Amino acid sequence: MPKGRITVITGPMFSEKSGELIRRCQKLIKYGRRKVVAYKPAEDDRFEVNEIVSRIGYKLPAIAIPKQLTPKIIKQIMTETEDADVVAFDEVQFFSREIMDIVEELAYCGKHVIVDGLNMDYRGKEFGYIGGLLAISDDIEKLTAFCAVCGSPEAVFTQRIVNGEPVTLGPVIMIGDSEAYEPRCRKCFVPPHKVKC
Repeated sequence: MPKGRITVITGPMFSEKSGELIRRCQKLIKYGRRKVVAYKPAEDDRFEVNEIVSRIGYKLPAIAIPKQLTPKIIKQIMTETEDADVVAFDEVQFFSREIMDIVEELAYCGKHVIVDGLNMDYRGKEFGYIGGLLAISDDIEKLTAFCAVCGSPEAVFTQRIVNGEPVTLGPVIMIGDSEAYEPRCRKCFVPPHKVKC
């Protein structure tokens, strides 16, 4: 049986996490002759329904699944990936707790599992189960973005904004794009509880 592996690609919004996941999968398909099966949250419909799409134009066919990973969905994933060499999950921070078990089980079954997800939510806190996935990973690729305020290439935070201004507390999960979020470096990031300081 081939050796399994878990790779986590993480960083703030606009750091090209999805692009890096797509690039790695396409390279494995083209040059490694690997069979890749990719998944994305059905709730993330910003670009395409059945493709993972990066902001710079990379695309990879993907199966849209609900973020709540029920036993039926888990069985579907395990069946669909039986003869796959590589299994990829986009926007992994949106999936329920079961994503940890699925990723681990796929790796134990000899699959190379590649996931991408936000490192932190807009509050600057761990997002979903990304921390747990980082803990069990074999490889970590931590990406940065360009800060929307000062232009530094060291943005690691995702700032939620309304009319261009940082917001106070609200729902943790709110799918949006450049109208609602921007990357910021540590110097320019304003945590929600500090907005009125």
